Amino acid sequence: RGRARSHIPAGSACRHEAYDEQEKFWSELEKETRFNQLKELLDEYDKDKSGNLNAAELTCLIKCYSDSRQWTIEPVHPSLEEIGWILQAAGKHKHNVIDASELKLALDLWHSYVSNRSRIESVFDKYDADHSNMLEFGKLKTYLTDLNEGHAPSDAEVRAIMREVG
Repeated sequence: RGRARSHIPAGSACRHEAYDEQEKFWSELEKETRFNQLKELLDEYDKDKSGNLNAAELTCLIKCYSDSRQWTIEPVHPSLEEIGWILQAAGKHKHNVIDASELKLALDLWHSYVSNRSRIESVFDKYDADHSNMLEFGKLKTYLTDLNEGHAPSDAEVRAIMREVG
């Protein structure tokens, strides 16, 4: 598993196919194992036994999971707005809930956000001079460019973001 093909003699198509099938098998098994772990985690916090996590259940999971993972020096608990953002960004199958297939993305989003929160906030403050917590199109595009290390989003991407948060 994970070994280079250099050990397979050249011209051995059957061996290459067998190797590819073996790699596919292990890859699928790893995905299934990860999904089962996520399903168990979801089931632990799914208090209403709906098979999904709503805002309150996701908040509880993230609080406990964040504390146990020590992602930050001090515990960082999500606000209602942050949970709403996670549900909107990760929850693609149903409105205002996430299922086991979306849980990894939800946790990844939270971890990424928490890890970058101070930078996001300091850069935002630079463009939100009137402290309204709102940026008009031009300032939003410049803010996103700054966050993305000089790579500007397209106008269509900025408009889509404005529609989503609008």
